[in-house]
Amino acid sequence: MAAKVFAKHGLEGATIEMVAREAEVAVGTIYLYYSSRDDLYLNLIADRAEQLRARYLGIFARRLEPLDELKAIATAYLDYLRESREIFLSQHSVVFSQLHQRLKRNIEKRNFQRVMDLSHEIFGLWEGTIRRAFEGGVIANSMGPRKTAAVVWASMNGAFMLMGDGNFFRDVTGLNPEHFVDEALESHLAASQLSVRRKASRSRVMNRARIKSRARTSGETNLEEVGVRPSA
Repeated sequence: MAAKVFAKHGLEGATIEMVAREAEVAVGTIYLYYSSRDDLYLNLIADRAEQLRARYLGIFARRLEPLDELKAIATAYLDYLRESREIFLSQHSVVFSQLHQRLKRNIEKRNFQRVMDLSHEIFGLWEGTIRRAFEGGVIANSMGPRKTAAVVWASMNGAFMLMGDGNFFRDVTGLNPEHFVDEALESHLAASQLSVRRKASRSRVMNRARIKSRARTSGETNLEEVGVRPSA
């Protein structure tokens, strides 16, 4: 209920009274659990983040191959976005540096730090998956693991935000919004894997050239050893 209010009005426009009306409870009931509107909001974000972290850790425990792990983690994130759409959209109306500056209560500050720590940890887990994919030769590009992790993460978020109004997206692009985010992710993976294949192909060509060069040099050396000059 609270997530819907924050998504509709943004953090700055939402009030505890609005949340109470949406939840059909007394305002005092909400204050039994949360010290303020900001405290309620930070708890919502942190709770969703902890659920996502638990999903990631569950996937890591399965010890999948790098590409399978990457796909599983990305799917888990897309599922999280769909399930948490309202709170996700509300986050984009918040300037977290300004939010942190106005927090006065210790519990609010602790919850803010909890949100930031979880966010850093979750991105670190995502980056670790991308890094293993690099090390396993599954994906490759010139940016390296960290920047690749940031670009793919930002791309998924941006594509997901476009899905807020399916009719608008369809009218502007002529594309069906259903599964568009999944397809965008698959496109990223396909491009990275193509880069891996091209790199491997270039490596094979260079190796063959080196082998031929060594063989030619070795042949010339053998001829010289027996007093025969190689023909031009």
